[in-house]
Amino acid sequence: MLDSLFLNPYLIFLIGCFLLFYGSDLLINNSIVLALRLNLSKLFIGSTIVALGTSLPEIVVSIVANMNDNSNIVIGNIIGSNIANISLVLGVLLLFRSIYFEKNNKLIFHVCFLMLLTFLFYFSLKNGTISIYFGLFLISLFVIYILLSIIYTDNQDFNEIDHSVSDYPILKIVFSSILIYFGSDLFIDGAIGISYNLGVSNLVVGLTIVALGTSLPELVVSINSILKKQIDISLGNIIGSNIANIVFAIGLSSIIKEIYFSYNSILIFNNFMILLTLLVFLLILFFKKISKIFSLLFISIYFVFIYLNFYKVN
Repeated sequence: MLDSLFLNPYLIFLIGCFLLFYGSDLLINNSIVLALRLNLSKLFIGSTIVALGTSLPEIVVSIVANMNDNSNIVIGNIIGSNIANISLVLGVLLLFRSIYFEKNNKLIFHVCFLMLLTFLFYFSLKNGTISIYFGLFLISLFVIYILLSIIYTDNQDFNEIDHSVSDYPILKIVFSSILIYFGSDLFIDGAIGISYNLGVSNLVVGLTIVALGTSLPELVVSINSILKKQIDISLGNIIGSNIANIVFAIGLSSIIKEIYFSYNSILIFNNFMILLTLLVFLLILFFKKISKIFSLLFISIYFVFIYLNFYKVN
């Protein structure tokens, strides 16, 4: 009886949802407290600590896949995740509300660094190889990025902080990241089990549930952030997660073992990634808000991406 209960995909799915939402709430609250204590901006915390926590699945999957000679999975995982983070995560956020942001040098700095990394990643893929030297170069750039972020950041006005989470915020951030990681894993396992019960094909599962699952931590944390009116953490999480995917998933994987792949198979998706990143870069650079009308554009782009995956498979 107990075994069958824990093998029930619906129960696994619900447990995964609970861990995701509880973990994301814990992560956001303690990230705000940490930012306040260290006199750092929420944008900086969102684009570094929160982003690293939500990018754990992509980083671990990429490193393990490359060690097992599945390098195409490494590249596909990061390109697909970065596309989903912008088109799906940002698109869903805009369904809730328009995103207003104060145009300042800090925000522009973060998005410029993302644009730089994405361009470097984009052109490095044309060789069909990512070497250990490029991986070390990415890590070095990230160290410079962190140092400059700390130097030029400043404290912001923190409202609605839950002071009950103020003890040991770093430990709670680590704990919440673990909850998000396992919650995402359980969510995917449960969703796949439910789809099998409903007779849905493996292809549909892969293109929908698993694709969603890779960006699920970013999606849940960003939605939770925007509902708490923590716009900087939402934006920082999206920008920082894409940075973390390139620096750590690609950088660390290539340092451990050089990555070899077929460029022709990812060409169209590589173009998708660079164009989406450029679109967000231009919106932040030239506008004071991203209105809800853009949600339709971003989500439509994601469905086009899914369709192209289906088309290529067939």
